Amino acid sequence: MKKGIRGHDVERKGLVAICERCKEVDLPYIQLVCERSVEGFEFGKFSEEYASEIKEMLDGTKVAVLGSYINPSNSDSDALSYDLARFKEKIRYATVLNPILVGTETCSYRDGENDSEEAYATLLKSMKELACEAEKYGVTIGIEGVHFHVINKPEKLAKLVNDIGSDNVKVIFDPCNYITINNYQKQNEMINTMFDLLGDKIAIIHAKDFVIENGRVKSAIPGEGMLNYSLIFERLKALGLDVPFICEEINEKDAVKAFENLEKYE
Repeated sequence: MKKGIRGHDVERKGLVAICERCKEVDLPYIQLVCERSVEGFEFGKFSEEYASEIKEMLDGTKVAVLGSYINPSNSDSDALSYDLARFKEKIRYATVLNPILVGTETCSYRDGENDSEEAYATLLKSMKELACEAEKYGVTIGIEGVHFHVINKPEKLAKLVNDIGSDNVKVIFDPCNYITINNYQKQNEMINTMFDLLGDKIAIIHAKDFVIENGRVKSAIPGEGMLNYSLIFERLKALGLDVPFICEEINEKDAVKAFENLEKYE
């Protein structure tokens, strides 16, 4: 299993220290959000020399996802333009850092309007623009859905990927992102739909888990909750996929425990 963690979840500061710690606990991959893990990182600072300095800090640690926390669905045109510029800069960093993909969620258009035609049209236009930039530099970008964002279910993600129509677009599958108190009992249907529609596009899986407490969905260490990892691994094996699992929202000690839990499904 390809194991990793978000850099900013590691209980050390600075990219060098983060990567040293990842090596100590055998987590070869990270999800790197430069703004949160690289000291002094600023938008607009890109140069090949600076990107190479960051690569040296990694010291062999592999970047699964180069995270770019933007809102590609923003109804505010000025804010949207700023975010797209930030993502395009991350694409340029990717030419040096060689991540599997540069990733983003789809976020929100306006309150209560995420399912509107306008929201989808704004997102689609943004992602087509970013896909063109990715093609220009030979980089892959990844899209992640969340149940309260514009892309809130696998079917809608599949439509978006199809409408973008680029080989440089893949997806990040975070099963827990689609789980709510109203649908958790149908998680197998959601998981199977994701693999049926987008199995060949899944490049990263976020390793999380959930439990239901007092009528609410709460996080759990992967392998210790209710997520059907058995089905996920079954579908991965059937497709011959060996993609990185990246832990989120837990520190490196719990990530080690999580991967010990998940190894039984391999």
